[in-house]
Amino acid sequence: MRRILIVEDNLVNFFVLQEMLNEYELELVRAEDGQQFYGIIKESHDFDVILMDLMLPDTDGIELTKHLIDNHIKIPVVFISAYTERCEEIFDLGVEYFISKPVYKELFLSILKKFVALSKNENYA
Repeated sequence: MRRILIVEDNLVNFFVLQEMLNEYELELVRAEDGQQFYGIIKESHDFDVILMDLMLPDTDGIELTKHLIDNHIKIPVVFISAYTERCEEIFDLGVEYFISKPVYKELFLSILKKFVALSKNENYA
């Protein structure tokens, strides 16, 4: 099963992404802050993509992405944030995708498909 790490402190924003992905066979893992992110990444690098919020309670997504780069952890990162003024910093890291909030499902899924094969969940009603 495909795995996605969602780094998002806001529960409502997480639920929005979860709802968009509900119909697909995916395992979603959530990190609410940098501390949880580091713990999850230390335990496993087995993610197809990381959906990264920029602003978190104890750090920011740029620092977390630098951690991945510095430790040669090759998991693609897609930033999802309302803070578009920091796009240049994100692109300077080599991240190719930045989705501005609010997230539009069609755009979101078209970018996600570059990293994850989206198979329909047979149990989805």
